[in-house]
This record gives sequence, structure tokens and C-alpha cells, in this order.
Amino acid sequence: MSPSSASCPRCGAPRVAGPECPACGVIYLRAEARAATRQAEARDREAAQREAEDQRAALREALEAHTVPTFASPLVAARPAPEPATEGITFHPGEALSDGALEARLRLAVLPVALAGAWFAVQAPFFHFFIRTFLTMPVHELGHAVTAWFCGYSAVPTFWVTHVSQERSTFIFLLLSGLSGALVWQGWKRRQWAWMGVGAVLLAAAGAGRFGLTHVQARALIYFGGDAGRMVLGTLLMATFFVPPGHYLHRHQLRWGFVVIGAAALMDSFEMWWAARTHVDRIPFGRIEGAGLSDPSALVDVYGWNVSRVIHWNVNVGLACLAALAALYLVSLWRVRDVLRG
Repeated sequence: MSPSSASCPRCGAPRVAGPECPACGVIYLRAEARAATRQAEARDREAAQREAEDQRAALREALEAHTVPTFASPLVAARPAPEPATEGITFHPGEALSDGALEARLRLAVLPVALAGAWFAVQAPFFHFFIRTFLTMPVHELGHAVTAWFCGYSAVPTFWVTHVSQERSTFIFLLLSGLSGALVWQGWKRRQWAWMGVGAVLLAAAGAGRFGLTHVQARALIYFGGDAGRMVLGTLLMATFFVPPGHYLHRHQLRWGFVVIGAAALMDSFEMWWAARTHVDRIPFGRIEGAGLSDPSALVDVYGWNVSRVIHWNVNVGLACLAALAALYLVSLWRVRDVLRG
């Protein structure tokens, strides 16, 4: 029996014929494997120490002889040699815009450019037809539907008309209240005060629309919610451009589509009602084939609103939306002011 196997690798007691040591209970094979591993690690450490000592000795000799050391650091040795095509070229990473600087410049430019572009586009007949047909009419109908939901009615928006129930729906009210309450609760749990505020506002709006408005008032508001809702929803779509980096809308570039649709929706309604202050013929009075009276005609002929009231309310909604966007724009620029200055 060899000296290494004559005793227990762990406690040093005389080794017996069995698989484990009677003194300490260790299994001989496992203890020998661990001992071999420790010995290998010790040999590696000793080799590394000897190599480091050799390098230090070579460095001292080189310094004494005023010559270049004969060894190279492992990091330097592993560095690839420069390619001839790029040798002598100096790169300056700081010259390229960082993600933060690019985002700051986008926040400075995108909102004004989108609003100005949409303003001029809706005044061109061809572009206005294209924008209204494919972009803003669905938002208009969604404005009717959202207004109906918050007044307690069930509504189904389609491309050109929104079907609204004749009677209020308890289910719709409970559904909206539950979703708004859940948003408040989640905001409280996660300490997201903005969530709580939005949920509280939505909950109050659902209660006011359901219990604070008569049937006639609610139906009139639903008609008014077409163009007015289009401006409000367009504002919300544009506001998504200012989501923080890393947000789902930011990562997947959805905010770009939303800002285009939102600007078109806001300007499509606001430009018409702003012009209607001096050109009443811009208001689309009349009957729509397959849908009945237009929204302005229903408000004036059925619910007794006068024309100036329709214009005044729509213009005020548009101005409020622009003011909200301006405030959001200024707050966003204030947060990135240091990046813009730099």
C-alpha cells in the first residue's frame, strides 16, 4: 500500500479496508478527489506566482538596462493587430450623438413638426381626403363611443358610424368603474401617483356621466363627442411620444405612428372649427347617407344648440388640447435641458 493511501486523506487515521474512514466518516474516494483538486489548484497558484515573479524580475532587469521589457501583458498580447485599412485612423466616440442627446432633440422637434405638418395637410384637399378617410375618421367614431361609454351607454364604433344603445347599460358602468378602480388600486400598491390620479379622474367621469346627466344631455354629449373626442384622443396619442426610454411604445417604435395619427386627428377637427368662427359654411351640416343627420345638424336641429355654441365648445376643446400638449412639451424639454445645452 502506498504512503498516500495508507492513511485517511482527511484526518490522517490509519486506513481500513472499507470504503469510509471509521474515525471521521469520510468516504475515501471523495476525499481523495477533493485532495487532488486542491493540489491541482495549489500547483496552478504556484505557477502563476512564479510567472508573476519572472515578469517582475524581467521588468527590473529591463529598467536597470534601460531597455524594453521582453514580456508582454496577457491583455496586450491578446489584442489583435490593427488592420492596414484602419491603421492611423482615430475614432472619436463622443462625436456621435448619444441616445440621450438624440432623444432630447427628437422631443424638441417632433411635436411642433407633426402639428405644423398636419395643419397644412388638412388644408390641402387631396391630403385632407386621405387623412380623414384612413386616419382620423376611426378616431372620430371612437370619440363617439368613448363618450357613450362614460355616459353609461353601450356603443360599438365602426369605420363611419357608431351604434349606440337607446338605454343606459349597467354593465358598461360597472365595467368602467371596475377598470378605473383597479387602476387606482394598482397605483396605490405600486406608489404610482399618476396612475391613481388618472384612475380617480376616470372614475369621477364615469359617475358624472351616468348619474349627473339626463338622457337628453347625454345623447347630445355623445354627438358632440365625435369631433371633440377626436381632438382629445389625438392629444393622448401625441402624448405617447414622451414615454420614457425602455417603455413598450418606445422600444417598438409605436409612438411614431401614434404621434402622426394624433396630430392628424387633432388638426382635422381643430382646423375646421377654428375656420368656422368666420366661415360658417365649413361646418358639415346636412344628412349623411346611411347614418342620418351629421353631428352638427343633430346638435342644432334635435337638441337645440345654436351654431355659435357648437363652434365655441369645439374651439375651446381644441385650445385646451393644444394647451395640454404645450405644457407637456415644456415639461419634457425642462427635463432634458442639460442635454440640450451640452
